[in-house]
Amino acid sequence: MSIAAIQVKLVMIQVFSSSQMRQRAINQQLKSKDIPARRGSIYDRNGKLLATDNIFYEIVADPQQLESLDKVDSALCQVFNRPPGFYLNKICPYINRRFVYLERKVSPPLANRLKEKEIKGIYFTPIYSRSYPYGTVASTLIGCVDNQGKGVAGIELYYDSFLTGIPSQKLIFTDGFGENYPLLCYSTGEPIPGDDIYLTIDIELQNILETELRKTMVEHNAKSASGILMDPKTGEILAMASLPNFDPNEYYKYPSELRKNRNITDPYEPGSIFKLVTFAAALAESVVSCEDTIDTKRGTINICGRTVSDVHSLGKITAREVIIHSSNVGIVLIAQNLDKIKFYEYIRKFGFGTPTNVDFSAESPGILRPPNKWWGTTMATLPMGYELSATPIQIVSAFSAIANKGILMRPFIVSRINKFNGKEVLSRKPLRIRSVIPRWVVDTMSNLLRAVVTDGTAKSANSEIIKIAGKTGTSHKVKIGEKGYRSDAYYASFAGYAPYDEPFVAGIIVVDEPDAGFHYGGQVAAPTLKTVLEKSINSGIFPAPEANKLYVHHRNQQDLSIVPNLKRTTPTQARKILSARNLDAKFYGVGNVVIDQSPQPGRAVEPGTVVILHLHQIPVENKHTVIIPDVVGLTLRKAIEILSPLGIPVRVEGRGIVVEQIPAPQTISDSNLVSILMCKLKGELVETDRTEKSDKAIEAENAM
Repeated sequence: MSIAAIQVKLVMIQVFSSSQMRQRAINQQLKSKDIPARRGSIYDRNGKLLATDNIFYEIVADPQQLESLDKVDSALCQVFNRPPGFYLNKICPYINRRFVYLERKVSPPLANRLKEKEIKGIYFTPIYSRSYPYGTVASTLIGCVDNQGKGVAGIELYYDSFLTGIPSQKLIFTDGFGENYPLLCYSTGEPIPGDDIYLTIDIELQNILETELRKTMVEHNAKSASGILMDPKTGEILAMASLPNFDPNEYYKYPSELRKNRNITDPYEPGSIFKLVTFAAALAESVVSCEDTIDTKRGTINICGRTVSDVHSLGKITAREVIIHSSNVGIVLIAQNLDKIKFYEYIRKFGFGTPTNVDFSAESPGILRPPNKWWGTTMATLPMGYELSATPIQIVSAFSAIANKGILMRPFIVSRINKFNGKEVLSRKPLRIRSVIPRWVVDTMSNLLRAVVTDGTAKSANSEIIKIAGKTGTSHKVKIGEKGYRSDAYYASFAGYAPYDEPFVAGIIVVDEPDAGFHYGGQVAAPTLKTVLEKSINSGIFPAPEANKLYVHHRNQQDLSIVPNLKRTTPTQARKILSARNLDAKFYGVGNVVIDQSPQPGRAVEPGTVVILHLHQIPVENKHTVIIPDVVGLTLRKAIEILSPLGIPVRVEGRGIVVEQIPAPQTISDSNLVSILMCKLKGELVETDRTEKSDKAIEAENAM
């Protein structure tokens, strides 16, 4: 090429193509690296971790910076326990590239081992993986995130903007050989973690609710079941379950239908459970008194061409018995004296036909037509809970209004939101919506609902531990795609509160399609709520009424297992201790010591209950290690005298003589961990020894 041609080419490059060449140089020398932000965690009302981001690392290589492929392969194979040549096969095909994935999801301990080797050309990118320690428990409430870390259901979706952190970006300039310029690295700052959310639910109460709903579904061969427990004075949702549900750790294995929280999204015709509203309106408008006589004829009447009938003919009964025995004929006759507009206003006051504004996505307002769109038969069907639809959360809110002296509260699930540094972003306080009915009507209704449990259709909800008040409901399911109702499919429900004279909890149970023939709310749903409340009291979640504390203590000793203190134990120790108490363990996290547990120590739970144990890795240093002395066969006092000078924390199971140690004698242990002493009384030892002897040995001993 001539000098003139070279000069022309230089002019073309330096003048006419300068901006293009400059951009090409920047593209070659500038590397952009995204640094993700941790998503906020979700906790229950007691600080139990329900959802969190676990950090992992992607290990990548820049082949052009690797100095010795053989040494790199050897170091990596040693850390990750791979066969020799494994990483050479990954790197060599892309030796001319600047980026190769080596490992996709590496735990922090393994990543730290590799970092210590300081291999040039190996880079670590933090990634986060969402984890739900309690698995399916509360899954339809908590929700889940997709593979991009975005909320797609539940609280994860509704509060996604709070939970999502702010990522940062790192810009790195390199020379022509791919070497980094340390002075030319720019960052948009550290990633900002998302906000932490604290729910109003108690995860242990949630677990009890889900366990009993699942048992009910199996026993009655039901399609689904839902339930809510709520503080009627504040509107806090204490537990909310919708079964069947899903495991958010593996949400992609389940149909999206199972992510729905049917307590909020799916309205249904409530049936007799709605008679609470009709009777309260009639009392407030003074169109009926409890002692009025209602003639239900032979259990059948016809109003505007609509036949209304009772399950059993009741004849002449008092108005209060209409509620106690859930007479359809009686409640419809009472409603005929109500003004339609006034009746509609009371229904709206109780919160039907409008969203509760609970902090959750996809809430349904239900269906309630205004009076000018009522049919001629509406006053024959609406008073007993048909021709309207309502969600379980609307119904439990209405019953909570009775429990709260006539005041309707807004239900809520999130109590507060904190920044990663602890600064409070949101604090939700109880919100009073309106006064629904006068106080004297509240007192009357409360006594009636208590009588429903003691003498009426909900006798199966009558508890010896806590005084429950409530109302049953049994409603036909509508035919899909055509008019009318199915004769073989029902909703069985029960809503109420307890204790009826000083309520601290309101609840509802709805069972979808229990077996026909045994499908009434009093048979299916009422005993479920009773069991949930009793077990919650026995577990110490709810306070026991003073008169029943001795009875509850008796049940704890006979029927339940007490959760031991497992903090500072090793996974092996914890599993062995739980097994001895007929309890199971589920470990969350990675580590050599238990730092937290749920349920908490001292809680009374059913045999077979799974105890969630949170692990943490404590580094073991030589100065903290001790050889565990053998104290088996010694008295508990003598064993403690031997162990205490060594600085070994001791935890005792039982009393009397030490029969077993965990860790075993003569093993090396970290003095930060606890030593478990399993003890038995002398009498128990003698009995145990005798049972272990053969029959011939016992006979020989007796012959001496």
